[in-house]
Amino acid sequence: MLSDYLKYIIDKDIHLIIIYIVLGFIFYNIIKSVMNKQTNKLKNNHQKTMHKLIQNTIKYIILILVMVSVLNILGVNVTSIIAGVGIASIVVGLALQDVMTDILSGISIVLEDQFDVGDYVEINGFEGTVLELGLKSTKIKNFQNTVKIIANRTITSVTNYSKDNPKIVIDVPIPYDIDNKEADKVLNKVLKRIEKEVPNQKDSAQLLGLQSFNSSNISYRILVSVKVNEQFIAKRQINRIVKEEFDKGSISIPFDIVEVRNGKNI
Repeated sequence: MLSDYLKYIIDKDIHLIIIYIVLGFIFYNIIKSVMNKQTNKLKNNHQKTMHKLIQNTIKYIILILVMVSVLNILGVNVTSIIAGVGIASIVVGLALQDVMTDILSGISIVLEDQFDVGDYVEINGFEGTVLELGLKSTKIKNFQNTVKIIANRTITSVTNYSKDNPKIVIDVPIPYDIDNKEADKVLNKVLKRIEKEVPNQKDSAQLLGLQSFNSSNISYRILVSVKVNEQFIAKRQINRIVKEEFDKGSISIPFDIVEVRNGKNI
């Protein structure tokens, strides 16, 4: 019985099909392992992204070659199929139109250096870190560890927070009854604490001065330059410093008050 199965497999060249599939799998994994080691050594995110894109391209090439080899073993004339596709090629082309658009969009994103793996971005209203940029889609993970997969063709709006050292703008509200000297005194204390306590700064914090007159306060603007991807942590630290210094100086943070008379807002 076993000999009959072996004879059938040999006669039908099924063993060759298995060999091609196994060789394709082994060959891809060797390339993947080598490229992953090289990618881990790279410090430039753009180069890492290019490596991932090349790796995905190699995967599809190997898959196509294995499929063509298997079809030839099964006696399918691949050349005649390609030469005689005719109307079928139009149907397949229309069916694969979105896929091709995804691939072209992915290549365009890399060539234009819109974003790289590891960048913190906002794409189509979703913020997070780029986990993977593939030929068809882009994977992003936000702070809640939610992973969103976005088809490359649908990427219409990209905000990249990682391309250059970001500047944090803090508008500090001061009550109208606090004079300028007292306000400057408290804000200078804030600046000194920012320089000491906020890490990864690129330049010294700046007090730009009185920014605007609002309905219940005047605002002073502080500008802080930090390293890439550090702006969110730094902003929370700065807000904490401002609150603590206001508490020390017995300065209340102003807020709008709505007065209601006879059921109407005043």
